[in-house]
Amino acid sequence: MQEIEFRNWLISTGYKAKIVSDTISRLKRLEHELDNCDIDEEYHRDKCHYLLSLFVKMGKNDAMAKYHNTNLPIGKYYMNTYRYALRKYILFSDILKSDN
Repeated sequence: MQEIEFRNWLISTGYKAKIVSDTISRLKRLEHELDNCDIDEEYHRDKCHYLLSLFVKMGKNDAMAKYHNTNLPIGKYYMNTYRYALRKYILFSDILKSDN
């Protein structure tokens, strides 16, 4: 994850420091919990479609079941905050890609 660039982008788009910090923390946790995946690699591979598929039915699905040792709030509404953070990072990556 391009943490510094993403942080600066979120701040420049008007997000408050607490929201920025929470969003980045969630993305770091996702990377850690999902066998140390790299969100940037996932973006380059399939624009994070696979990662987004993990959030179908708040994580209660076959794709997420592969990560049986994960410590994410599977099945709880709070899973949506992780999906939201990921969608923000995808938007950031799309903009970054279009600028280059």
